[in-house]
Amino acid sequence: MKTFLLLLCVLLQTLCQDYYQLLGVQRGASDDQIKKAFKKLSLKYHPDKAKGNKEESEKQFQKIVNAYEILKDPEQRKIYDKYGEEGLKEHTQRQQQQQGHFNYNDVFSRFFGGGFQQQKPNLEQSLFSKSDVYEIDMTTINRFFRRDHVWMIYFYKNDDYGRQHKNTWNELSSKYYGIFQVAALNCAAENEICDDEFQVYEFPKVYAYPANIRQEPVEYKLKMEIDQLAKFAIQFMESFVSIVTNDNYEKFIQQDEQHIVLLFTNKTSTPPLLKVLSKELKGKLVFGQVRNSDKKLVEQFQIKNFPTLMVVTEPEQYRGVIYEQNDFKKEQIMKFLREYAYISKKVKKTHQGPRELSNLLIKNGACTTKDTKMCFIIITDDKDYLDILTPLSYHYMKDKIDFYYINKNNLIYSEVFDDVSNFPTAVMIKPKKERYAKLQGELTLSNIQDFLDSIISGNVQFKSMKDSLDLNIFKEDL
Repeated sequence: MKTFLLLLCVLLQTLCQDYYQLLGVQRGASDDQIKKAFKKLSLKYHPDKAKGNKEESEKQFQKIVNAYEILKDPEQRKIYDKYGEEGLKEHTQRQQQQQGHFNYNDVFSRFFGGGFQQQKPNLEQSLFSKSDVYEIDMTTINRFFRRDHVWMIYFYKNDDYGRQHKNTWNELSSKYYGIFQVAALNCAAENEICDDEFQVYEFPKVYAYPANIRQEPVEYKLKMEIDQLAKFAIQFMESFVSIVTNDNYEKFIQQDEQHIVLLFTNKTSTPPLLKVLSKELKGKLVFGQVRNSDKKLVEQFQIKNFPTLMVVTEPEQYRGVIYEQNDFKKEQIMKFLREYAYISKKVKKTHQGPRELSNLLIKNGACTTKDTKMCFIIITDDKDYLDILTPLSYHYMKDKIDFYYINKNNLIYSEVFDDVSNFPTAVMIKPKKERYAKLQGELTLSNIQDFLDSIISGNVQFKSMKDSLDLNIFKEDL
């Protein structure tokens, strides 16, 4: 009978999920080996972090938690090793009835922060919960590895030495929020991260980590004072701010698309806030710094107060839009700059209405191979069609299209287009490529809009021009 029961237990254990295999450890694994295996797998399959099928991840996560709960407990592990999963069933049911509903996330929290804080030893208590300090643990460390700003990290244990800098670190994080990342890592609670990922073994310690992950961290060894800490962090910040003077201003404003942002300041060094803005808005805005010692440039812009932040909308006339708020906070400045970051400065500057295509415009590059915009041209018999072209020029002012009209008698159209003979008509030209597309149908506002929308979406086929629109195709009496 005993032999039968033993065989039955072995058979049931074979049919059921093997907890050791589930965690990827041997049956003789130590408690530490089981703990490390669970930690690794729980991060992989936690429903909030796993990629792919969330439902399958949750099922697998629950199996892993259940296996760990059994194997970490000496009494339950002993029962499982001897009798398998079925032998534990009645024992587990009694425990769950006594303890209430079992929450799988509680087990995760014991490892990675969150619940059961009252069960932690004092050294493992966080100093920075509910503050601006970013706390690093196994669930948040990925953000550090993906960093694009400077990080200042405080490595500590919750002892007298660690607590003495708590207020300083909180103040640093509040004062420089959004400028550089102020973080903390409790090495009593997360000793594996401190040892394996950061190689920090003494506490408290402060290290600066540049945005470029290839650069080595640098230890901070001066007094724990706000200004000293900030100065240390700022030296590692990337800057895309140019020093602008009266001598180089003309060259600096040669920007095709992006608006120019100038900070007029009485400081010699570049403010960290401007460095951050120049990096986050790189490719959308161009940043420059004008010192108050450059009196000629300051006078031309009529700057009276320092600092003054301006978006330059008319660089040749030394005019722009000034940030009017007295409080230089990142959030408010970003809101001010965002309007200009996502629109071409040419569009923002002025609206260009429709014009008659003339010798002078052609001479200045309009609709020639020097022109980077498309040209929509109505070729008329007697009208200027401004009633149609004007609303179109406003509607498409964000697109690279200029609108023109020309009388058919002023253009030798047969030398330019091979299918233009009836008037009025309209064509769209891509000057740089010397290609054009002819409007099909009547010359109405709705028909033209459909035509232009199709061009913008890439659904119109262009053909080669016979000749370009330069001076020799205009009649001499024009």
